Amino acid sequence: MFFRKSFIEAGESTINGSRGLHHFEHYDEWVQKVKECAMPENDILGVQTTLYMAMRRTDEKIIGCIELRHTLNEDLKVLGGHVGFSVVPEERKKGYATEMLSQVIEKARGLGIPAILLTCDTENAASKKTIIKCGGVLEKVRSIQCHGEEKRCEYYWISLC
Repeated sequence: MFFRKSFIEAGESTINGSRGLHHFEHYDEWVQKVKECAMPENDILGVQTTLYMAMRRTDEKIIGCIELRHTLNEDLKVLGGHVGFSVVPEERKKGYATEMLSQVIEKARGLGIPAILLTCDTENAASKKTIIKCGGVLEKVRSIQCHGEEKRCEYYWISLC
């Protein structure tokens, strides 16, 4: 759970694209949730989800996670989209997020998804940069309610055709 600990020690309460790893103290419970979400029909998210962990080959360190949601439901159209991702704080600004998203774009293309939606907080400059670098086109910016707070959210589409 070193990966999880890196975010907590950096003062981050959420690990985007991790299928809720930040909520789990025990690895095996989190793995069970990931397995359940990988099923086409599940009661957790309502859509099939594949989670990928990014490992640096030179030292086998887990440096990020990225989640591909195979379809969108109404909630994901508002917040979350097809893809969520995170890189551990100490490994950011090294191009890992761009590489992770590029690879997941290919996975989505292989599943026949014609375009993917990515959403991000307007204040998240790093995610915006990654999304745009991978071909994201801004569709809109709107205010949404998230955990009782109003946030500005940007909506990007990446065409896979």
